[in-house]
Amino acid sequence: MTVSGEDADIPELTVGEKIRLRAAESDINAMSEALNNGTATRDDVNAAFAHLRALDIDPHKHRNALHVPADAGVHASAIEAILWRIPNGWGRQLSVDVGWYPLVVATDAKLARLDTRYRVHQIKEKFGTLRYYCQASIEDPDPELLDAMDVITDDAERASAITCERCGEPGILHRSRLARVKTLCVSCAEQLGFHAVLNDGQ
Repeated sequence: MTVSGEDADIPELTVGEKIRLRAAESDINAMSEALNNGTATRDDVNAAFAHLRALDIDPHKHRNALHVPADAGVHASAIEAILWRIPNGWGRQLSVDVGWYPLVVATDAKLARLDTRYRVHQIKEKFGTLRYYCQASIEDPDPELLDAMDVITDDAERASAITCERCGEPGILHRSRLARVKTLCVSCAEQLGFHAVLNDGQ
């Protein structure tokens, strides 16, 4: 993807910084899973936070660097192109799990057909579904363009509500012991210690 101006100056993490960051992320993910399934110890929590404190990466550089997920696989180049769409200061990373990567990539392709230079602000999980926050590239976009973009992101959110965020198989909303919610399949929910949310009272 060709960029200009401030976006041409996207910093690149060194190999050492990438290794330290991935180790810290791995610890945080393991701690999160252990907290959800009730097996976390005080040592687990302390070790994860110790890794974060030892990162020694400039926060500005970390926020503005491209963070292509290590598990992106066949989606790596498409995700990198999406991350280039994020302006400085917003954090160039996806905050979703691998099961939703195909959905994110498909959403980007649909949006790009409407506006090849559209901008992304955040792509994350919230309340168990995908949130794809973006804007048109022009300053005063046509309301029809905005409506069409909203339809695409709304469709992605609805699709995420029936897609396991962890593996991409069909899923439903689940809740952890700590009241965290995620859309998961039965198998992933069992592995993570989540139980199905059958109605608003559960």
